[in-house]
Amino acid sequence: MDTNHRWLLEQLPEWEREGLISREAACTLRDRHQALQAASDSHPGAAQIVLGWLGALLVGLGLIAVIGYNWDHFSRSVRLLFAFIPLLCTQAASFRVIRGSAAVWVCESAALLQALATGACIAIVSQIYNLGGEWTGFLFWWMLLSLPLVWLMRSNAVAVFYLLAIATWSCGRTEAGLAFHDSPMMYPVLLLGVVPWWPGWPLKPRLSVPLRWVMTVSAFCGFFSAAAFVCRDAGRFSATDFGSAFWLTTLTGAVLVLFPLNESGIGESISRKPQVVLGTLWLFGYGLAATFDSLGKGIAKCVERSVSLPWSWGLLAVLAVFVFLGVKKRRWAVLAVASIGLLPLVAFPFGQLVPWIFTLHIGAIGLTLVLLDFCGRRGAPRFGALLLSVLIILRMADSHFSLLAKGVGFIVVGVAFLAFNLLMSRRRHVVRSV
Repeated sequence: MDTNHRWLLEQLPEWEREGLISREAACTLRDRHQALQAASDSHPGAAQIVLGWLGALLVGLGLIAVIGYNWDHFSRSVRLLFAFIPLLCTQAASFRVIRGSAAVWVCESAALLQALATGACIAIVSQIYNLGGEWTGFLFWWMLLSLPLVWLMRSNAVAVFYLLAIATWSCGRTEAGLAFHDSPMMYPVLLLGVVPWWPGWPLKPRLSVPLRWVMTVSAFCGFFSAAAFVCRDAGRFSATDFGSAFWLTTLTGAVLVLFPLNESGIGESISRKPQVVLGTLWLFGYGLAATFDSLGKGIAKCVERSVSLPWSWGLLAVLAVFVFLGVKKRRWAVLAVASIGLLPLVAFPFGQLVPWIFTLHIGAIGLTLVLLDFCGRRGAPRFGALLLSVLIILRMADSHFSLLAKGVGFIVVGVAFLAFNLLMSRRRHVVRSV
């Protein structure tokens, strides 16, 4: 029972005696509390679901260990039975769960057991008939055969496995010369398999924060492997041109930051938007690195050679659509952050001035994030101030000033940051009191 609801329930008799609320209002609040308690009891907690996952995982691993211990004593036909019987049993259990009204943790456990049985069946059959092949091929068919469980049983556990598996498979297929269907270029197609879990999709329950993080990390790894593949396949993956893949990944970060959200998604706290958090960290890391002289000039060369790749055209087209939608929704803060991804495209013709262009642009973004909040818009003043502080510190550390001058500069920046933090705390307190 939630502590706030319990406190409210305890205060009702006293409020009713003092005449603060009527008897009818108190009865309504008590009925509302009972309804909320019944709804919360019908949904299992995270601990119950995790224990169900752990139990299913241990059962599956235990069966594999027992079968492996006696493997050499079994004939081929018996080995085939051990491959298919667990799969058939888990399928029967999943069918019964779908037909009935089982608890969420039971559905999760049954789905995870069936996914494990599927992988074990593929591995055993491959070993019996010496089919050979690479681990990426085994992982590919395992994750595809497990995908229907995500749809049929609405299993978060199998969705997590699928998202991590497609990212791992993509990272393992980055060598040049592969066909489209056998390369990381398939990652966007494979990602369509979990469309119901995408942000903003209407036919799904509210996504948990861990699942959002898994989806975001999977997208970053998958699209980075695709960028590395297209650069390597085009003969542009030498040590000097490695930054091409990083710029393409930076465009991916801008796409994730601007990923369209509905009004409720936009209103959520930043802690529930891992695509914005991770995308912002990547974009600012890339932008701050470009403020250094050698890295900034290298980035300009990489962009000049990468802009001819069709993969970059596709990313720029998607980014243009998302920018239009972001302007329509007035998401000025994320638009400012995402502009870092496009800055190399604008700055590379200027060659030697690229580091200074990045420095001025990131400084302008920091000021924008601060001023948006003071103008009544959705901004990030503390993060903007932090960005400005980091930018100043990096530029001073990379300068030729004396150690004394750098020390005094660090003190000034630190005092200014603390003063700004105090100002924001008082401002928030005034706004809340009003």
